[in-house]
Amino acid sequence: MDWFKDEFSKSNIISGFLAIIVWLAVVYLAIMQLPVPEILYFGGASVIAFFFGSKQGKAEGHTAALRELTQLKKKEYNDDVHCN
Repeated sequence: MDWFKDEFSKSNIISGFLAIIVWLAVVYLAIMQLPVPEILYFGGASVIAFFFGSKQGKAEGHTAALRELTQLKKKEYNDDVHCN
């Protein structure tokens, strides 16, 4: 249950659920050979873009943090080597 609360707080559950509903509607209308409103395409694309965009930002943040940590460790190592 903790996993669900954590993912829900990050909007992963909501955006995933919205994406599934919107794209199921698009697929249903296409199969039934009915016109698919553009708003469904744009809405579905927006939800998916938000979902993957939030993941991309998170990955970039992790990369930047690791880069800073690596630079800090190199500096500390160089300081220790030059002091001894």
